[in-house]
Amino acid sequence: LLSLVGCGSTDIDPQEENLSFTYNGTKITLGAEAASIIDALGEPRSYTEEPSCAFDGMDKTYYYGSFYLSTYPTDGKYYVYSIWFADDSVATNDGIRIGSNKAQVEAIYGAGCFNGTNTYTKTHGNSKLTILMEDGMVSSIQYELIID
Repeated sequence: LLSLVGCGSTDIDPQEENLSFTYNGTKITLGAEAASIIDALGEPRSYTEEPSCAFDGMDKTYYYGSFYLSTYPTDGKYYVYSIWFADDSVATNDGIRIGSNKAQVEAIYGAGCFNGTNTYTKTHGNSKLTILMEDGMVSSIQYELIID
């Protein structure tokens, strides 16, 4: 997905909690230690790992059928880096899902937060939410940690 600066906080505040997504009662916060989250989510449908471009170790990606969760290594632990939705069976904590229309997104996040006509980006803490639109409908949703 595109990395864009949009509405929300433009100054990153390390004391502010990052964005999160809740799945079956498990809160997944960007930048949080991943071990207990992955345990709570249960067995993924698939799992991949590859050498990290930015960190020493392996980046790991877990696929849970409705979304992907990627992690990065630091100091012998893994942390949540990104979450991206695979289908319309999951929604943001605000109720937006793939297939939601632009009016629904604007009602929650505001009309002024669109870049042109197809991209919405919200930053909060050290994280961002990016929503892409195609033909007036949400086509992609991704949460991502902002790492310097």
